[in-house]
Amino acid sequence: MTGVQTCALPILQEEQKIISLLYEPLKIAGFDLIEVKVGMLNAQKTIQLYIDSQNGIQIDDCANVNQITKNIFGKNNQYYNDYVLEVSSPGIFRKLKTSDHFKSSTGKRIKINLQKKIVGLITVTSDLQKCDEETICILPDTNGSDMIIPYSLKSRANLEPLLKF
Repeated sequence: MTGVQTCALPILQEEQKIISLLYEPLKIAGFDLIEVKVGMLNAQKTIQLYIDSQNGIQIDDCANVNQITKNIFGKNNQYYNDYVLEVSSPGIFRKLKTSDHFKSSTGKRIKINLQKKIVGLITVTSDLQKCDEETICILPDTNGSDMIIPYSLKSRANLEPLLKF
């Protein structure tokens, strides 16, 4: 969502705290917590949760995660009662942040922006061949040989499906 304003350090700590509260309960309920954003939207404190599941996300899934989250926040910290909670799908161009995100995207087309050039490339679009806890293996669209990219060189990544109209 555009227009959410954030402040870097305290917000990142708050996002990590929310992830630690929600990650396992949502995983048990069948959902992957893809991203958490904390910020201000129209002068209202807002928490945005981006979720996914093996079957995709429907509106009922968002309502279910909203209720699970409110129950956890109510039990653990009344502080979050002042926030507006938004739950949605990350969309077809979802961000890939963790090794689990990459593992679940094996065989899919991704786009990776690198911190520095590898084989002359700063942005790579490719099918994800395989990955482990430290590296990503891809076959770039522009190059005929596999590239091994350490996670430490990734500045950001997302799914990059080919859209056919």
